[in-house]
Amino acid sequence: MNRTLRVYVKSFAMIIMTTGLLLGCGINNNSKLQFVDSLDANGIIEEEKTVLKIYVDSIRAQDTNFLDVVHAFERDTDYKLEFNLIPGDGKDIYKKIDIDLGSKKSDTDIILFSNPILLDKYSENNMLLPINDLIDEQAYDVDRIYGDYITTYNDNIYSLPAGAGRWAVYYNKKIFDDAHIPYPSGAWTWDDYIETAQKLMVAGHKFGSYMLDYDNYLYFIARQKGIPLYKEDGLSNYDHPSFKESLRLFAEIGNVYQIQPNWLEFKTKKLPWDGFMTGEYGLTLIGTWYTNMFLDKKLYPRDWEFGITQLPTPSDGLGDNNLGNVNSIGINKYSKHPLEAFEFVKYFAENNYKFTGDLPARIDLKEEDRMSIFRKTEEKLNGEVTAQQFNDALYNTDLGFMKEKISGPVALEYSQIILEEGELYLIGVKSLDDAVHSIKSRVDTLITDKGVQ
Repeated sequence: MNRTLRVYVKSFAMIIMTTGLLLGCGINNNSKLQFVDSLDANGIIEEEKTVLKIYVDSIRAQDTNFLDVVHAFERDTDYKLEFNLIPGDGKDIYKKIDIDLGSKKSDTDIILFSNPILLDKYSENNMLLPINDLIDEQAYDVDRIYGDYITTYNDNIYSLPAGAGRWAVYYNKKIFDDAHIPYPSGAWTWDDYIETAQKLMVAGHKFGSYMLDYDNYLYFIARQKGIPLYKEDGLSNYDHPSFKESLRLFAEIGNVYQIQPNWLEFKTKKLPWDGFMTGEYGLTLIGTWYTNMFLDKKLYPRDWEFGITQLPTPSDGLGDNNLGNVNSIGINKYSKHPLEAFEFVKYFAENNYKFTGDLPARIDLKEEDRMSIFRKTEEKLNGEVTAQQFNDALYNTDLGFMKEKISGPVALEYSQIILEEGELYLIGVKSLDDAVHSIKSRVDTLITDKGVQ
């Protein structure tokens, strides 16, 4: 019901109710009109808002930026959002969602996916509502708004992208200043990155670089070159030479050039994911979500400033892509309010970046829209890094964009196999050829056995 018609209906209802009161002495109790809606302080009938439910973990439930998005949606629409609060962190929530959706009895409408592997999992297991019909019925132009950030499975769309973080190199200005080395800026290669880290070590630092134990480090160059993880027949493409090149480079960074803790040291010493924040390393290569670490001076007190620059690219000149993680939002297949839930899905996908500072997964925005995000971050950092420096590192680079995570059949298992076999090579148990062969063989077997080619 549109808002104008609703006003007339409310006014008519008030006339009826007033007439009923005036004639009350001539009407018995069984004839009294029943009103579902209540009256506000001005005597105007208030319609009850449709309540939508969304899964959230303990951290998100306290995130003021996320709460701002929710409150804005409730203010701008006729809907109310209720949290299905799952105690714990971002991992625990999906265990609960697995159980709920597996039982086919969940009444929670909306699900947030922090990465494409999770979206793959729920789409592959037929737990999400395809939103193609809703998109078509509303003539909602997803191609114009989101472009290649949209993910399809067998021609079905199960979610809208809500953010697209990018990778960058963060550096410790103090370490560079002490070593009298210029800050990195502009286009550079992996050879340049290694050389820069080596110079920092010559100046007296134990390690010039710090990277983590994520799977995508092991196939980074291949993704920068745009090499797909699957062949056209649906099987693994891990026998492509670029995947071998990627794994070799990551091994050499730790084992040969020794510019950062190698895999064995990282694992046995249980080095932390936020180790760069100790101030002991000159460079780190990671996603832009890491900016939040620098904003939190209470958890990470610092006596040094950081800078940001663009990713290094393959030294052979054949890879010119940045990588990034696309998070998304979808609807439970068994939602009782799919049309209403789609309203929040659209609202969150279009507006999330305005409140949370996430980089938008939208291609229809102008540079000024992005700069508004960076200016807010600059203000929070008291000018430590400027909005223009963020924009130069992440967008004004002539680099394309590739999704960092595996997206396709058995994506979760594929990722785990890369880590398992890659580790055996990184610690010297397997040869490079054997590790790459094992990754492809194991993934192919899984794909074939599940019949998901």
